[in-house]
Amino acid sequence: MAKKIWIALWLFINLLIFWSVGLYTSGYSLEGYLPWESAKIQEYTPIIHTFPGDEPYGILYMVDIKGNIYYYIVWEDEYFHNTIIDRLYHFFRSLVYNGNTYDIEVVKIYPDNNSVYLQTYEHTDVWATIQPDGSCLWNGQTIPDCTEKGTHVKVYVVTWNHMLSLTPENGTIRVENLPMRQMTVDDYVSLGMFRRTQKTIGGVTVNSLLIAVLITVLFNVTLYAGWKRGYLSMEYYRKLKEEIHKDLKRIRK
Repeated sequence: MAKKIWIALWLFINLLIFWSVGLYTSGYSLEGYLPWESAKIQEYTPIIHTFPGDEPYGILYMVDIKGNIYYYIVWEDEYFHNTIIDRLYHFFRSLVYNGNTYDIEVVKIYPDNNSVYLQTYEHTDVWATIQPDGSCLWNGQTIPDCTEKGTHVKVYVVTWNHMLSLTPENGTIRVENLPMRQMTVDDYVSLGMFRRTQKTIGGVTVNSLLIAVLITVLFNVTLYAGWKRGYLSMEYYRKLKEEIHKDLKRIRK
């Protein structure tokens, strides 16, 4: 019975170390929610340009453990120009995202190196760097005046499903006074954010779980070495206790 208790305790400690290290190094909670804060949120808020009558509700933001800022622009829905296709698309989106059909696009800002990430036509990834003169370097091309005050990147809606671009789009207007707040856990769950960010979470998770595995293995190697040297036996602790009592007696004398 005692042996089973020790095995159960060993398994529990391994599980605790593995998940604690994995979650801490990723910066994610169990649900994938990013709970961190940054003093640079207002400094880097993107400026949104969209078509008249298709303005977003607002921006929800999250911050990862490294201080990188995720700005999620929220629209009521995506509207395709064909009514039948639009209704079918609306139906399947509601199935995928737990009953809601909000459209959410992300602009990620990496303040440490002034880089920007977003998705453009056909969900193509865009990585750009903000230059000291306020321009952006994207795929070897310089985009002039792509920021305001050198930090607020200007993004333009270029498709019906709100894909974004750094180059100005004819017919778009700047959205003024767009409300912004930190994404809560309730927002994260109700908007189906885990499904929307699985790719991002997957990339972080691979690295974090690798670190967790290495730390867990190191713990077990240390534990095994201690066991081989007799440090984990009851006899060792009995002798250690006796030595401590002897030392205390000598100190008192």
